[in-house]
Amino acid sequence: MSWRSLRSQKAGVSAQDAVRDLMALGFIEIRFTTHLLRRELAGDDLSSPLSHIERIRMIANVCHNLPGDLRPTNDRERERRAMESLKSHLRGLEHDGQAAQWVRARLDELGYDYLPLLPEHVRARLA
Repeated sequence: MSWRSLRSQKAGVSAQDAVRDLMALGFIEIRFTTHLLRRELAGDDLSSPLSHIERIRMIANVCHNLPGDLRPTNDRERERRAMESLKSHLRGLEHDGQAAQWVRARLDELGYDYLPLLPEHVRARLA
C-alpha cells in the first residue's frame, strides 16, 4: 500500500477528492496506454491495440463529465455532485461492468469509502 493510500485512509477522502484523483489517474492511464498502443501498432496483431483503444475509450467515458462536478463555487454543491457522479459510475457494479470495476479499483487505491453509495444487495455481494 502506498504512502498516499495510507494517508487518505487516515484523513478521510471527500467525494471531491475522489473525483479529482479519478480524473488524474484516468489521464495518466490513458497516456500510458497510448504509449503501449503506439508500440503495438507497429506489429501485425491488431487484437491487442484494439483492446487498448477500448480501454482508453472506457476511461475517457468515465472521466469526461467529472470536471463539471467541481465547477460550482459552493463546497456543499461540489460534494453533492461529486457523490452523485460516483454513485452513477458505481451502479455498474450490479452487473460487473468494466467501467464500474475500474472506478472501484481506483477508489480502493485512494481509500475512499464508496460502500455507502451502493445498494444493499451490491454491498453484501462485495463484502
